[in-house]
Amino acid sequence: MDWLYPPSCAGCGKNGERLCRSCLQQITPIDHQTSCPRCDLPQVNHLCPDCQSQPPVFEQLRSYSVYDGSLRRAIHRLKYENDLPLADTLCRFLISLFAEQNWQVNLICPVPLSHQRQRQRGYNQSALLAQLLGWALSIPFTNKALYRIRETRSQVGLNAVQRRENVKGAFSAVPSIVQNKTVLVVDDIATTSATLSACAEALKSAGASQVFAITLARTVQIEQS
Repeated sequence: MDWLYPPSCAGCGKNGERLCRSCLQQITPIDHQTSCPRCDLPQVNHLCPDCQSQPPVFEQLRSYSVYDGSLRRAIHRLKYENDLPLADTLCRFLISLFAEQNWQVNLICPVPLSHQRQRQRGYNQSALLAQLLGWALSIPFTNKALYRIRETRSQVGLNAVQRRENVKGAFSAVPSIVQNKTVLVVDDIATTSATLSACAEALKSAGASQVFAITLARTVQIEQS
């Protein structure tokens, strides 16, 4: 299919590759030695203010790069422009990032979309990434362990407190699937990590022993409380 319909770079539009070499070089991995050890907020060199005041429920979040430039454009294209094969290219960042961690994970699941967004979009980009990551790592993947029990408004434009309130109690998990498991939750972007923390809370309430989180991108601003 790529021979018949050559792909174009999600970063700059150049024909021939899903992410060209120039755009790949613009994607700089987060320096985890100087990021928040809990939520991976870049360049804080210590536990960030949000994690001090409202510790997330997950054990640790790691993101590959900041949400900017060619990575931001690529995520937008995967998420909103139906470029599903791009998930394979982007998942390579997650594979590389996971290899750097010392996590003993035995189940992978995505952050679930709301029913409305799933119908509108036709797919869950986080589920695509999570499934590919599970295949690459030979770790079981499921999209049935975690689900939304109520609709939530978009997190865009909300501050940290509003984001936590928006997703509070929005998720539930299946005990028979997650009990005594160390679960890795996959999403495309982390902003305040409120959604990932709410997912972790649901998983632990259902019996998961530990929850880690991984995303392609991390926003860099500290949301004001």
